[in-house]
Amino acid sequence: MEAENEPQPNPRRKLFFGLFIFPLLIAVGMALLLCTVVFLTNEEETPESLITAIKTGSPSKRWQKAFELSNELNRNPATIRNEGVMKEVIHILRDTTHYDPKTRAYMSLALSYFHNPQAAAALHESLVNDQNDEVQLYVLWALGVVQSKEAISDILSFLKSENPQLRKMAAYVLGVLGDPQTVPSLTPLLEDPVEEIRWNASLSLARLGNDSGWQILAKMLDRSILSANHMNDEEIEKVMINAAKGLALTKREETVPILETLSKEDKSLKVRQAAIEAMEYLKQPQEYIR
Repeated sequence: MEAENEPQPNPRRKLFFGLFIFPLLIAVGMALLLCTVVFLTNEEETPESLITAIKTGSPSKRWQKAFELSNELNRNPATIRNEGVMKEVIHILRDTTHYDPKTRAYMSLALSYFHNPQAAAALHESLVNDQNDEVQLYVLWALGVVQSKEAISDILSFLKSENPQLRKMAAYVLGVLGDPQTVPSLTPLLEDPVEEIRWNASLSLARLGNDSGWQILAKMLDRSILSANHMNDEEIEKVMINAAKGLALTKREETVPILETLSKEDKSLKVRQAAIEAMEYLKQPQEYIR
């Protein structure tokens, strides 16, 4: 009789624990174990350890570590004071035999964080000697970052490159470097068959105080034209902001009504703000944020 009075197991309760509770506990336990292993085995990467990984790692992994190195230098500015790191980066950039183009390209990106004459000289040397288009593209950009005016004569040669990406980057960098003597070389690019090259040439000329690209800059503020190029809203916004700044730098009177309309009617708050700032510059010329 006592056995008959013992509570019977609830089949639903048993099913619930079997299907949900126990698997959940197991999953949580495995997750905790995995986190513990990762925590115990994870080693913080440093520029030195990343350089070692680039030099000793497999060719397929080198460019990834090179990319990580450029990010680390960007995150940790104190590292750029380390001359030993800079010299290692220069060594890898120069070694076209052992390091692939993508790795060398990221090395030039890493080197751009060292505002040092030695870094600028190494980038200039690479621009002249490294014949890979991808490396040259990154080196051009890096030379603009380090403000290497010594490289201008060699950068000018890329305005006639058969590679449109190189022409486009060279046009941009020459505007950044700000030498008015490059105006005659930039002007022919206003007729370039590639639209983005015409845009960069117009913006650079405006930076150099030349308004010959004014009409192109004005068209860059026409959303219907930009939309026809299958650009998304974010891309259109960036183009229009740059164009507003470029128009202001030309200081032409017909710029004002265009900017006024833009400041009131454009759907993008960022574009409207850029137009307002451009009009302020026209009213009170001063050092303009480019």
